Amino acid sequence: MTAPGTDLATPLRRLAALVLDFVLVPLTLFIGYLIWWLLVLGRGQTPGKQLVAIKVVRRSGEPTGWGLMFVREILKWLLHAFTLGLIANGIVLLIDEDEYRSIIDRVVETKVVYAD
Repeated sequence: MTAPGTDLATPLRRLAALVLDFVLVPLTLFIGYLIWWLLVLGRGQTPGKQLVAIKVVRRSGEPTGWGLMFVREILKWLLHAFTLGLIANGIVLLIDEDEYRSIIDRVVETKVVYAD
């Protein structure tokens, strides 16, 4: 049995969180999403990740904190602003069967696990 919060989130769960984040931005008129995002970012989550019960941790398993999550999310949104970046990120995520780490996870040394 593994320790709580160490089971890796599946690519499908991560995709669900990403889709929810994209849907929630216009649904909450952006300002609601931004406030929610700022509140949960310190826990290693975005609103979409919170809804599907996953979180980001450092590769060592330690919490990420607000600063690292902010950098990670800004980089993710910049990469996903380009369709090819989104596709490339998905391909890398699926190829990495050991830890399901995306391009952004590799840059900032994080991984996505199920929340406690």
